[in-house]
Amino acid sequence: MNRLFLLLAITTILTCAENEPFKHHRHYEPTLMSIRNHKCPEWFKDAKFGMFIDYGIYSVAGWAPMNEKGGPMYPDWYLHNMYMHEEWRDYHEKTWGKDFERDDFIPLFTAENFDPDGLIQLAAESGMKYVIPFCKHHDGFCLWPSSYTDRDATDTGPKRDLIRPLVDACLKHDLKFGFYFSIEEWEYPIINKSGDMHIRLWSHWDKQDKMVPYNEKEFAGKISGKKPVKDFFADYIIPQAKEFIDLYDPDILWCDGEWETPLSETRTPEIVSYFYNQASGRKKVVSNDRLGRDTRFKSGDFFTSEYHSLESEQPKFVHKWEECRGISQSFGYNRQDTEKNVITTKEFIDMFVEIVSENGNLLLIVNLDGKGALPKIQEKRLKEIGIWLDINGEAIYATKPWLVSHQGDNIRFTQSKDEKYVYAICSDYSANFVEIKSVYLDQSARVTMLGTDNELTWTKQSDKVVINIPDSIEKPGKYAYVLRLEMS
Repeated sequence: MNRLFLLLAITTILTCAENEPFKHHRHYEPTLMSIRNHKCPEWFKDAKFGMFIDYGIYSVAGWAPMNEKGGPMYPDWYLHNMYMHEEWRDYHEKTWGKDFERDDFIPLFTAENFDPDGLIQLAAESGMKYVIPFCKHHDGFCLWPSSYTDRDATDTGPKRDLIRPLVDACLKHDLKFGFYFSIEEWEYPIINKSGDMHIRLWSHWDKQDKMVPYNEKEFAGKISGKKPVKDFFADYIIPQAKEFIDLYDPDILWCDGEWETPLSETRTPEIVSYFYNQASGRKKVVSNDRLGRDTRFKSGDFFTSEYHSLESEQPKFVHKWEECRGISQSFGYNRQDTEKNVITTKEFIDMFVEIVSENGNLLLIVNLDGKGALPKIQEKRLKEIGIWLDINGEAIYATKPWLVSHQGDNIRFTQSKDEKYVYAICSDYSANFVEIKSVYLDQSARVTMLGTDNELTWTKQSDKVVINIPDSIEKPGKYAYVLRLEMS
């Protein structure tokens, strides 16, 4: 079976599954098998574009070593790496002082310039359809008032709930809201069966034993506000996630930190099934694939690729997926970001169109500084993206992949869900004609360019359609223009 027929078969199967009547009050069991029966909702497939707000106490430090090769950098790991890696430790001691501990950043995390409504309004103007803030990263600091910890934004730092205003702003601007939640933390206090305090370490990267005796001197300034429990997942992670779901009723569950810990230990299907059951009969929700070791690209309503880590084309067409990357190279605010390592609008459009043509969404990371402000360079990029989408969004939103994703380096394809139109998204502005292969147009078919009122002439030549673009037609916008082909 060639690739064309394989894609047609897959599309038919997925369409039939999606059109299954919505089952009200369906109950999901806390097992991987049960939650795999959940279907990715159509609204998430249609959305294509979301905002990932990477913001936490690490934003105050706002630094990571520059990656000269252009790969990602992780300032949001500063609070861990300041102890673990020499380059980070040297920078920290020179900048903040040798005795300045992780938790000394908390009082400096004031969020005084945090503007939830302005940020969500910008997301809407930029063409984004959903927003996911980092509600709790691996350091365990919660941006909402969690009853399971005193390490949160209402008890310390800003002394207020940073999540509720985002939820309200999303409702106001008609955007979906997501819950980013790390299921792991670098260290957590545990009471063992003998009643002694130990520290549970997340990973084998640092020490061979995950459970080490508590040493007040060693862990001072690292775990303040954390309440000791007997079972990290049963007594803390799972109920904390359920608490958030009850408080804020998110549309998206975006788990992270799964890569070292087996599913038998994380027990994340308990969180996911609770999330599904709470929404059942009311609304359609969506959950990702980061549930435990070896679950990424294998589970969830959608797969999560990080800086293009999902390279194989086949799973992209078979299963809904999402690309996660930043406007810059940084995950988390990096005070070193400049125009040189922030993606250009042209680069963004090319990347975004490629992702959408291959059945993906783009979750674009924005990085707020320690006071909660969005850097102007990132704001500028978002506004430029919004202008392009205002003209060409018809070829992006509520589309599905066509039989082929691209032709050469300069043409990408999408298709309207009713299959009435194929969109050819062209990045070469120099030619006055476009050749599209392997497409059949009826003689009465119309070809137009989005953003103009002009109908274009075309001819069929052997195995291709040649579309003429006279000089009198000014291609709208910048970076890429879209030809809309009416299919018979």
